[in-house]
Amino acid sequence: MKINLIHKNIAILWYGKEWASTLRFLQKNGILDGSITILDKNLDLKVENFNGKIIVWNDYLKHLDQYDYIFKSPWVSPYTNGLLPYKEKILTQTKLFYEFYNGKIISVTQTKWKSTTTTLIYELLKNAWHNVKIVWNIWKPVLDEIDITHDTYDFVVYELSSYMLEDLENHHSYISVLWNIYEDHLDWHLNFENYANAKKNVLKNADNILVWLHLYQKIEKNLLNRKFFTFGWEMACYRHFENHFFINNININQQIIPKIPGNHNLDNFAWVLWVCDIIGIPLSFFTQTINHFAGLPHRLENIWTFSGITFIDDAISTTPESTIEAIKSFQEKIETIFLWWTDRWYHFENLVKIIEQSQIKNIVLFPESGENIKKWLKVKDFNIIETDDMSKAVEFAFQKTSSGKICLLSTASPSYSIWKNFEAKWDIFKNEILKQYKKFEQ
Repeated sequence: MKINLIHKNIAILWYGKEWASTLRFLQKNGILDGSITILDKNLDLKVENFNGKIIVWNDYLKHLDQYDYIFKSPWVSPYTNGLLPYKEKILTQTKLFYEFYNGKIISVTQTKWKSTTTTLIYELLKNAWHNVKIVWNIWKPVLDEIDITHDTYDFVVYELSSYMLEDLENHHSYISVLWNIYEDHLDWHLNFENYANAKKNVLKNADNILVWLHLYQKIEKNLLNRKFFTFGWEMACYRHFENHFFINNININQQIIPKIPGNHNLDNFAWVLWVCDIIGIPLSFFTQTINHFAGLPHRLENIWTFSGITFIDDAISTTPESTIEAIKSFQEKIETIFLWWTDRWYHFENLVKIIEQSQIKNIVLFPESGENIKKWLKVKDFNIIETDDMSKAVEFAFQKTSSGKICLLSTASPSYSIWKNFEAKWDIFKNEILKQYKKFEQ
């Protein structure tokens, strides 16, 4: 039975970009302003084109029991805001989308590289002449992107975060894919079990399921009656070996010459192959998509080579595991790395082991990482600078990095303790490289 919002008492919790979108959706679909209450901690909140009630400051979380439905942003954790008692009332844009949209949905989640995976599938379907829509887990809200009561595409490729999957136990996907699950967002989910269970929700009620081989044995016991396909290496249904790809051990005999580096991207390509197989797309489109895909901004992106030093932008790598893969992608070419930490309860032991086994000599530590990463560095001596000044950090990189080597910005953690987001981090990094290059060339 579909959710009925007519004649219901509805709250919008924490008014922002997404919930301005929710308000527009409700108003467009016949929900009167008098049935809507906006709840927010911002004492000075002003909402244009709205004649309903606004409750702010100390009273905004009181009396939640009086609402039939509570719309919340994915950024609002039910664990840390006293919302768990109201779980059955909570709605999100994602839940509403799955409830009402009637087309075929390809649901994608993993801890890292979601955007790359989602984009590859979108590009594959577009190249094969399908009418396809991509929806991100950030940027534009889904209800702004798709009219869920009218739009129908051949496929919607939907990138999903754990926040969005937390309460998405009852939904339907044509295809669901689960790749890696690493420790992340534990400050939001409180523990890894909650985080992993949210990710696994993507597999429920899907027509076709693909799971990374490494995860398969860990989750199949929870879904014994479902048919899985696996991707990755060794005995996976869809696997790779040295740029060769196989379906059930049969070589597809397609020449793959990818532009983007990293063994983890070979896993990515293996599940793109599965989508080809499930939908019935000729393998020539698989090859075309992989060979032409140049990657996403801020994901192992070669910025410039100045004074013989190549600067690699991997600013979107915000977990230790993604930085490990970045190091593996360039191996002995990396001599300098930038690291820092906003506390999401990460463990850095494995990252430090990889750094100590590598050819990295120079490490830039921004707050709050100094004490939390430096304490694990025991095996060899590094040139280390601890700073919150990007100008000093890039000057250090120019001084210490040898010609022919790489300086890698792959910080293993978010940058919220210093900058607004990874784009801000990248802009400052890029601008300082240009300044320091002019200085060193004089």
